[in-house]
Amino acid sequence: MKTTNKFLKLLVLVFAITFAACSNNNDDILEEEELSEIVMQDFADDIQNMSVPTGLANSNNQYAQQANAQFEALKSLGTSFASLFTIPANATSAKSSSKTASKSTILSTKTYTWSSGDTTINYTISEESDRYSFTYNIVSSSFTGKLMDGYQLKDGSYAQANLYSDNQLVSTIKWTVTETTTKIELDSDGYRFVLESNNSDNSGTLKLYESSTLYATYLWNANGSGTYTDHINNETYSW
Repeated sequence: MKTTNKFLKLLVLVFAITFAACSNNNDDILEEEELSEIVMQDFADDIQNMSVPTGLANSNNQYAQQANAQFEALKSLGTSFASLFTIPANATSAKSSSKTASKSTILSTKTYTWSSGDTTINYTISEESDRYSFTYNIVSSSFTGKLMDGYQLKDGSYAQANLYSDNQLVSTIKWTVTETTTKIELDSDGYRFVLESNNSDNSGTLKLYESSTLYATYLWNANGSGTYTDHINNETYSW
């Protein structure tokens, strides 16, 4: 829990720096399309568009309320992580390209840098043939090191972010998008949460795991009705 708390404090710091920097105006913004304007932006929209049926959101049933609360928490978390990929207006950038080696998969690399007080963030994106890879580093008096790395496939079907505290992996969040569904998967502190939502009718499922053991499943239909299954006691409740 101490590791998670420390990581959450780092996230709060990054959010504060990002939003403070975004409030500043800068006339030196590049007019060309930036890698930062591509990476994770569609995923942010997909997450924002996720919703539960009205019947579920308004239900007084305790299990329906639990499902709705869990859904909103994971959606909020996914949205918060996606916001880290928004570059503030005062960020500076440096680009490098790889022209050769047949074995090299890197097409170009760009690093965005911005600061607030004594804290500096370096966000690097590398373009490859099928994906964009990224790394997020912080330099400050209280912490210096990697906060996040991961990648997004160019076809928009999948993205993954690995989150670190004291250079130790503490959480992984994954986004999977198809024509019919959007899925968010979070692994943290031995727990795994898998949320899958239908893009057209808002039906969905939420599965909760501890140490790879499935212990609970929420399932809801397009009209808001659904079930909660306690897999440990093999009991199912409907609403």
